[in-house]
Amino acid sequence: MRIAPAVIMTVALFPTSAVAQSALDAPPNLAGAWVATPGIVQFNLIHRFDVSPSPTRKLNNTPTLLVALGVRPWASAGFVYGSNSDLVSAFPNEWEFFGRAAPLREAAGAPVDATLQGGYNVAARSADFGLTVARRIGRLRLLGTGALLSSAFDSGGTRWVAGGGATFRVTPGLALAGDVAGLTDRRAGEDLTWSAGVQVGVPSSPHSMSLHVTNVGTRTLQGLARGGDRTRVGFEYTVPITLRRSARRGAAQATERMEPDADRVVRIDITQLAFARARINVPAGTTVEWTNRDPLPHTVTADSGSFDSGLVQPSAKWAHTFAQPGTYTYYCTPHPFMKGVVVVR
Repeated sequence: MRIAPAVIMTVALFPTSAVAQSALDAPPNLAGAWVATPGIVQFNLIHRFDVSPSPTRKLNNTPTLLVALGVRPWASAGFVYGSNSDLVSAFPNEWEFFGRAAPLREAAGAPVDATLQGGYNVAARSADFGLTVARRIGRLRLLGTGALLSSAFDSGGTRWVAGGGATFRVTPGLALAGDVAGLTDRRAGEDLTWSAGVQVGVPSSPHSMSLHVTNVGTRTLQGLARGGDRTRVGFEYTVPITLRRSARRGAAQATERMEPDADRVVRIDITQLAFARARINVPAGTTVEWTNRDPLPHTVTADSGSFDSGLVQPSAKWAHTFAQPGTYTYYCTPHPFMKGVVVVR
């Protein structure tokens, strides 16, 4: 696996102080409902193991690497590489190059997260397209997906995939997850794909891990389509990498004019190591409420020292009322590259 040394060196050279996609929000196979944050490289290491039948009983390892770069707040591009793929017998090294766009995001006020993916699977010689929709209901996050494979398994024939899954937050740092999917026109020998796992946020870090079982080797749109007869035990470890210069350039954005609700409250999520609405304009007397959606604590600290939330734990909230007009800049103490502005008129 020649790519591994280069990727591991990249992880070692860059500071890993960012949050992008957390395993807490995605079941093991349906993991496409996200885009990487601008200035962040999302690196996921996935290993799945199975044992061949007797008498050999050989331990087989299927490693998969996912690398994605955020290019816009709503778009990212990347690739998935599986070094022991059984998708197409002639191509054990499976590559999927993809681009993703998120036209709808719950963090921006939409009713659901909607993520579109288009890409090319080299092993299958197929242009593949997918749509994943997700909605959070309290501790539960529901996901549904559909995909079009223009040449399923290098057959030259177009086929469709559909599936669904969910994650349930038992605690802010622990979730249970599962999913099921398959071809809409399954034939003999083509099983549904499935997975079930325990998802864990690594305390006081931006990393997360999934421990799971599944009947899928590589996690691509093609791999999601067809399950095998082997149960695989695996793990996934997420490593978001901040390219600090890019992150700072991406911090400059337009101020969003917002009106408070009937209770004179404007709500901001802290997610993916950023304030989801980094620059807002509100009338005097508005209360701004921050909710921490990340698996690690943050603060909301004024540059002037006029307010300080202290550590806001995962899933916790903190609010401050802005009584006087002015421009209030703030940041997160543990992660000072996280910055925000409240303009009070």
